[in-house]
Amino acid sequence: MSKKQNLYTGRSGQMAVMAEFLRRGYNVAIPEIDIGEDIFVVRDADGELSRIQVKAAIGKGRNGAAGKFSAPLAQLRRPHQPELYYVFTLHRDGLWREFVIIPRDNLRSLCEDGNIGNVIKDKFLLYLSFRAEDVVCSETSLQGYRGNWTRWPVIKH
Repeated sequence: MSKKQNLYTGRSGQMAVMAEFLRRGYNVAIPEIDIGEDIFVVRDADGELSRIQVKAAIGKGRNGAAGKFSAPLAQLRRPHQPELYYVFTLHRDGLWREFVIIPRDNLRSLCEDGNIGNVIKDKFLLYLSFRAEDVVCSETSLQGYRGNWTRWPVIKH
């Protein structure tokens, strides 16, 4: 995939994640200066802020779908306040269908324990494989993070 196509894929994945937060009743904003977050999510009632980094891929495969994702290693290792959440989203069958939501500190622990992904130079690389019953990275199930929006329950306005 060309670098230009990657930009379109990334931005459309970001918009899909923003749309889901809006549907759930949260306000969203794109920071004017990108220093590691793609989206700020705000609960209007009390101003609670969440920081979101979106990683997007186009699914490939016949018996399910898989996608490759990467994140800067420095971002993964740096503590954030409030905590940074990664949303890995996969486009397949014409829609953004998969969302794996994982706090940065959990992802860092999985990476450092050697349970998932690979570190190459200054990047953390993940290959997520999606099946109906599970989502797997390096033989580790991430099913508990799949579609796990519990941090942001639907708000009735």
